[in-house]
Amino acid sequence: MTRLAAILAGGQSRRFGSDKALAVWEGQPLIVHAAAVLARHSDEVIVCGRSHSPLTLPHLRDRPAPGLGPLGGLCAALHYAAEAGHDAVLSLGCDMPRLDARLLDRLCRPGPGRYLVEAPIIGCWPAALAGPLADYLLEGRDRAVWRWAAQAGMEGIEAGVPLANLNTPADLSALR
Repeated sequence: MTRLAAILAGGQSRRFGSDKALAVWEGQPLIVHAAAVLARHSDEVIVCGRSHSPLTLPHLRDRPAPGLGPLGGLCAALHYAAEAGHDAVLSLGCDMPRLDARLLDRLCRPGPGRYLVEAPIIGCWPAALAGPLADYLLEGRDRAVWRWAAQAGMEGIEAGVPLANLNTPADLSALR
């Protein structure tokens, strides 16, 4: 099975006050940390939802249109994966630099697609969901990731450990 990894980095960073993906933690932008974690669990890494980053990776625009939140980035990644012959997409935001790699191992086990209940943006999604997700978004349906994941038959799994999600500069300072 081949797996594409997608950094979903198209958020507005309103609570953070600046571009969260470029915030520095342990000497590197958060988006660089996300790419390093994902590279260990995939055959290829891409960035969704932004046109610039310090990474020399493919950058995809949201699909089927901009402004659809994380599902727009995931939809772009699923289409890219299907076209490139990948079986699945492992998705992650750039705001959880201390994510335990064992969680990603659990998500990527053989079987149905899975996502983290506590952070549905983190999941391993079958590439075959590209068309159904595009249709879902074009219908103007609820854009909550967990709601679509449940409708798509994904298995929600519990992290079993606290997840540090960086939404503000104070969150980043507390992580240091």
